[in-house]
Amino acid sequence: MSDPDLEAMTDLPVHARERLADMRAKKLFTSDLSVNEFVLVREAGFEPVGMVMGTSIYQVAARTPSGSKGQELVETTRALYHARELAMNRMEEEAQALGADGIIGVRLTVNLALDPSRQHWQRYRIWQQWARRIGFRRPQTITPRTGYFAQWPQLADTQWRQWCTAQGWATIPLAPWAQPVGKASYSFGPNTAEFIAIGTAIRHREGEHYRNKAGKPFQSDLSGQEFWMLIRAGYRPVGFVMGNCVYYVPPALLRAPDNASVELSEYTHALYDARELAIERLQDEAEALDATGIVGVTVAEEQHSWRTNPWNMGNAALQSGEVIELFVIGTAVVPMAAEGAPLGRPILVRTANDPIVVAREGGE
Repeated sequence: MSDPDLEAMTDLPVHARERLADMRAKKLFTSDLSVNEFVLVREAGFEPVGMVMGTSIYQVAARTPSGSKGQELVETTRALYHARELAMNRMEEEAQALGADGIIGVRLTVNLALDPSRQHWQRYRIWQQWARRIGFRRPQTITPRTGYFAQWPQLADTQWRQWCTAQGWATIPLAPWAQPVGKASYSFGPNTAEFIAIGTAIRHREGEHYRNKAGKPFQSDLSGQEFWMLIRAGYRPVGFVMGNCVYYVPPALLRAPDNASVELSEYTHALYDARELAIERLQDEAEALDATGIVGVTVAEEQHSWRTNPWNMGNAALQSGEVIELFVIGTAVVPMAAEGAPLGRPILVRTANDPIVVAREGGE
């Protein structure tokens, strides 16, 4: 690919285009392949040409639906899908700039915006549990529903110092509730998330055509070993396909009689419906690529509630309902014109460098 073609990809930032041009000029590749994956990718007739990525920071407007029945939040579904698609397209552009035939080992991750209220509530609960176990009594004025809630860290710090002094410790360590809570995240802003797609671009050594029907590099979440096995079995990937559905379940569907063991049938059917919609969209993408099948399908489920008050963190779903996103991904494949070499009979192998499992006591 000529430099003018690279400059025409205006959706890529300047530094990305400079990095890709430098990699093409120096024939240097970067990859997140392990040594085993690297060897098997070369065995399959391909060479890695570079690590590629795409990103999109997207704001998704939060709207509380109305009604007593479960329903898909169509606008939210489209927004989350579009955000992932933008990241995937930019990763594809980077692979195309490197002259790649495809991308393997694709990882699609989401960094959610940090919710300060949620984090504050988690720390508060950790302090509550510790104080109750030690024997400190919480003042009645320090409750989540009062204006004094913001002052609990000062009381907690006083209690922690008193307890550490009573233990005879010379230095005061960091309190349990002061430790990092949950996964680290950027402060993007309310209802904002970053979608990131990363993979390793590869190219066939003999110049054989492995691009999809649109003439673009294929994408797949197959590992190096899985890609080698797929090629050996006489199939090739044509694209990374996905489908999603954001579904709202109202509070009434989440409630059940206190003293009865019964199926929440309407809740069950809501989740069932959401999964079916996501899988249908996955299949539609594969059919658009003329694929004959999809391998490595995984279904991820995320639940979210509108939690606006610190004291409402635990049971918000019973008051405002639950928002569930079903996200399905996989790799679409087609048979090759000529079958690969026979795989042979699988055998059980135990390598000498297996990790040693050490038994531990006292929990995880």
